[in-house]
Amino acid sequence: MITNIHFRCPCCHGSQYRVSSFDVTEKNPVGAKCIFCKTPMMTFDTIAAYAQQSQAPMEFRK
Repeated sequence: MITNIHFRCPCCHGSQYRVSSFDVTEKNPVGAKCIFCKTPMMTFDTIAAYAQQSQAPMEFRK
């Protein structure tokens, strides 16, 4: 079974990333980092859950 995981950068909202075993942490178990700003990537599910919990106005959630 092949599953596709879609990542999105929480900083620049890019979707291109690289994977490295040196970047594996508890919060980033895949070790994916954005190729543009080097921020650890998040899955779409994680971003959606964070946006729902956030108390920020809607225009800041984009």
